[in-house]
Amino acid sequence: MAGAPRLALALTLPCLALAQTSPSVTSNSTSNSTTPQGGGLLVVLWAVLGGLGAFGLAGLLLFLALRLREKRRTEGSYRPSREEQAGARAPPPAPLRLPPEERLI
Repeated sequence: MAGAPRLALALTLPCLALAQTSPSVTSNSTSNSTTPQGGGLLVVLWAVLGGLGAFGLAGLLLFLALRLREKRRTEGSYRPSREEQAGARAPPPAPLRLPPEERLI
């Protein structure tokens, strides 16, 4: 579990670097257009939550796969009682024929 904080940090640092943008410089000084800077934080938040969700989903799938593997190991599908019950309902086998009589030469 010690790798989880490192992994979260490794995911958030590139997102933070992408979120820090410099204001755009225009050649026309008379236009006062401003760009909202709050959108970068939202992108980082979605990226972090998406990463955590992906890790959670991967962890859940791994847990389910291991549980299924363990269940298959401990609980087989062979049921001798089922075969015994089915055998009781089956018609009796045909009687065996006697082998041919052996004769001396």
